[in-house]
Amino acid sequence: MLASFDVEPEKNRRIAAEAAKRAVALDPADAEAHAVLARSLVVKGDLARAKAEFDAALRMAPNQFEIVTFYVPWASIFGEAERGAKMADRAIHLNPNYPLWSTRFFAHAYFVVGRYADALLMMDRLAPDNYGIWGWTYRPAALAAVGRTEEAKTLISEALKRFPELTIEGRVNEPLAYTDADRKRLIETMRIAGFPPCARPELLAKIDKPVRLPECLAN
Repeated sequence: MLASFDVEPEKNRRIAAEAAKRAVALDPADAEAHAVLARSLVVKGDLARAKAEFDAALRMAPNQFEIVTFYVPWASIFGEAERGAKMADRAIHLNPNYPLWSTRFFAHAYFVVGRYADALLMMDRLAPDNYGIWGWTYRPAALAAVGRTEEAKTLISEALKRFPELTIEGRVNEPLAYTDADRKRLIETMRIAGFPPCARPELLAKIDKPVRLPECLAN
């Protein structure tokens, strides 16, 4: 969790991965240990092993809120976006008083299958200061997708004050964040909302084969 808040991310991801491996070794029947190990493997880019660990956790504890919820935000990266949204529904059914931290996971799962109204309901529970860059991207994009374009434009103005480098290209080139289908959806909705399209070249220079928008290549 510290890494997700940019607190020594490299160091804390390494510590978390080592702890998760040790937890699974100490108790192979602990579903949460498998789920946490799976998350650390996703971050490393080892998707095949991550999926195997998630599947193991879900077999062990199919009705445990935390286990179901941990899988929800990563489902689309495994090609199971619809399953992710259905699992978000299931998690909410399991725990109608779901904690605030889980709303981020559910919002992502709903957004990537086009359930924008449901994604907005999740983000409504969060204060803007708790959005992070993902929320300042998803909320205006979802608002625009449901026809609330004026609200979307107002939010974009605020988002760009907080994140001056926020662009469509910048967001869709986040490592491990999106599949091709997810990128297409994000590009379409961010365009409707009115986000700046093009990232500065130096910001994309470290990415091998970055996704570029036609209008940005033309420029």
